[in-house]
Amino acid sequence: MADPYDFAVEVGERGDTTVVAARGVIDEHADLAPISSLRGDVEINLRGIRRINSFGVRAWIEALRAIPASARVRIVECPPPVVDQLNMVGGFFAHAQLVSFYAPMTCEECDEQLEQLFDLETCRGLGGKLPPTPCPRCSRPMEVDDLEEQYLLFMREK
Repeated sequence: MADPYDFAVEVGERGDTTVVAARGVIDEHADLAPISSLRGDVEINLRGIRRINSFGVRAWIEALRAIPASARVRIVECPPPVVDQLNMVGGFFAHAQLVSFYAPMTCEECDEQLEQLFDLETCRGLGGKLPPTPCPRCSRPMEVDDLEEQYLLFMREK
């Protein structure tokens, strides 16, 4: 069984779109060549990324910058460790467009915790806020397990 922290990239096709799924840790051992060689219409799913270190940040940015500006690159299912980098590092997604992201949610009432997927355009339509998320256990509204305004800083970009 593969170590969930080993970096891996799976590339496939869905119609005219190249679909990429990345998982593991983006660090000095991560081979980002499959990312930097992408062309055309691309969807990159980052759900499986567990962590990214400073070397990985630099390599990631270089890989995305190697993709021609004419390519349509969409990032989906961006997990919290990547959102953190997106908030701290200018140009982290180069010319790629963020479509959806996960936020760590918690219920103040029953202590339920989960990562909830959100659509960026839906959140922007709500003035940069997250839509209500009912707790799956008690149905009360959940909150971001972080300072919401800081976690959503990336929404103010563009």
